Amino acid sequence: MKRAIPHPVKILSILFLALLAMCIGGYVAIDIRPSLGAQGADVLRGVFGQEAVALLEGAVFQVQDTVHQWEYSLGVRPAAPWSGVSPNIPSPSASLAPASPTATSTSPSTTPEITTPVPSVEPSPTLTATPIRWPPASITAIGTMPGEGQWAPYFTDLYGHQIAYRTFVQPDPTRAYTVAAIVAVDLTQTRLHYMLGFKEPLSEVITNRTGMIPAEDKKPGILLAVFNGGFLTEHGQYGVIVNGKILTPMREGMGTLAIFPDGHVQIGVWGTDFTSYSGIAVLRQNGPMIIEGGKINPQTGKDLPEYWGYTVHGEVATWRSAVGLSADGKTLYYAVGSSMTISALAQALKATGVDAAIQLDINYYWTLFCTVRFDKNIPTSLPLLPDMKDNINRYLHASPRDYFYLTTAAG
Repeated sequence: MKRAIPHPVKILSILFLALLAMCIGGYVAIDIRPSLGAQGADVLRGVFGQEAVALLEGAVFQVQDTVHQWEYSLGVRPAAPWSGVSPNIPSPSASLAPASPTATSTSPSTTPEITTPVPSVEPSPTLTATPIRWPPASITAIGTMPGEGQWAPYFTDLYGHQIAYRTFVQPDPTRAYTVAAIVAVDLTQTRLHYMLGFKEPLSEVITNRTGMIPAEDKKPGILLAVFNGGFLTEHGQYGVIVNGKILTPMREGMGTLAIFPDGHVQIGVWGTDFTSYSGIAVLRQNGPMIIEGGKINPQTGKDLPEYWGYTVHGEVATWRSAVGLSADGKTLYYAVGSSMTISALAQALKATGVDAAIQLDINYYWTLFCTVRFDKNIPTSLPLLPDMKDNINRYLHASPRDYFYLTTAAG
């Protein structure tokens, strides 16, 4: 007896239901257990390949974005990620360091919110900012949330010096529920460090890579904050050079963050702004520039996965992060938010008046910024956004993936 051959419509129906189940399962995993969804995607890439999983992830994110659109149409409005003074500001401890007799000490718990007035101008279709050294100038808002574009105190050093502010913007007129958080850090009072993960970036080059912040930096009064690095090696083969060792060769024309031995930071194009790694401590690429010379790179309009994330395309709305610099190199900016396309991410950073910026990692779970608080010399991470809630202490232990951390200037 011959076995009946399934009808093509039946086969397509089964495949459709399977895809729908995977999309719903992926959506649930992302919303309820971010780490499970992220790690599951990595496993699937090893089985089905990059493109197949990229399609699946794109479908999952589309479902998520559609849900957000429905919610907004039903009257659900986004809430400001914080209000007033942040509870995440590390509090100076008398047991850790004495008050500085020369510093103007202000208790973070009573520091008033920055209330620099927004310029009285008509709303612009593009976010704009006037470059002021410190604190940063307020951003002209295009959204409707109270406090948008106003810089609020974020974290201080042990003496109460305000070394970081934060704000939020709604950078996508087509997605009013998209909110980008932006942190501004004074690089004249802090130092940026790059840490290799013990697995990523992948390389056959042998070097010391514990994935752990050195003990001399992981101390009260020294370690201030941590945030995510860039893509996995397989998602772009972007260059990574640390202390003269080429872990991954540099790619011509790609956006590159450089940290010099004296601590100063530069973001530019490899082959133009940088032509040699001599005299540079760290070089980390992660796609093309998204802001160059204060202007949005036209390439952000090109939906190329090899540029903006091989897991999803640039037009897909997902969690995205980026790092930028002011023209004088004295202010570092970190931007992150959900439901963002690469264009929205670029607009959010342009709002600050940055001169240069590159995208960092993307997708829920992999985007993380935390301040670090010490209790009896034990560090704890405090996330920038309430949705950052899964394994937030990952950079305080041995991390398989690369990341950045900030210390006081002495660190």
